[in-house]
Amino acid sequence: MTDKNSNRSRILPYDKPVIALGGSHVDETQISALLHHFPLIAADSGANAAADMGVMPDHIIGDFDSITDQSQFPPERLIHIAEQNSTDLEKTLSCLSAPLCLGFGFLGRRFDHSLAALHAIARSHVPVILIGRHDALIYCPADFTGDLPAGERLSIWPLAQHQFKASTGLEWPLNGLMMEAGKTIGTSNRIDQTTGKKITSVYISSAAGAGYFIMLPSASWVYLAAAITEDNTWLDWG
Repeated sequence: MTDKNSNRSRILPYDKPVIALGGSHVDETQISALLHHFPLIAADSGANAAADMGVMPDHIIGDFDSITDQSQFPPERLIHIAEQNSTDLEKTLSCLSAPLCLGFGFLGRRFDHSLAALHAIARSHVPVILIGRHDALIYCPADFTGDLPAGERLSIWPLAQHQFKASTGLEWPLNGLMMEAGKTIGTSNRIDQTTGKKITSVYISSAAGAGYFIMLPSASWVYLAAAITEDNTWLDWG
């Protein structure tokens, strides 16, 4: 399928979470079990990563400028979007209707590509968790509530300017803070562990702004999934 004018011409409906695969480093041990349960969508060069893992994506979406051998994929699985005003992850997300997208292979290789991935999930109508070698992150447009592992690092990075009302469950509260890149950011905060419990309820109250990213260690992605879907069965994947 080729569409030179729109990256929203085809919607792929899923009633379960999907995996989006990019071309950066992917920990196969982290993703292999998930592939048995959730559909795989490759974003352009993610098709190469899928081939290296010996798996066939449900669909491959992008401008196809980075696929090593397009002929190894069935034509009916290819969604070619030629326009150059959006990244391949943006193209992929624009074609998805799903309760959650787990994004692997979009962090860690080129820094500009990692920044572009943050840009893409901030614009996405589908909730996304980006999972890399070191970090897992989500975009929050407003408040956040979740039960998170006590003592783990938690960083908050504002998309632009964002005003916080208050927070609970963090070692360094966000009460009344205005965050903005180049001024105040929230790198290396920590989830409170003073109660002695393994899990701490974290609440972030937002006043206004462009939104912010929450970052945890990569292995803690399941807690982010449980938080944004309000489904604790995700913790079984941890």
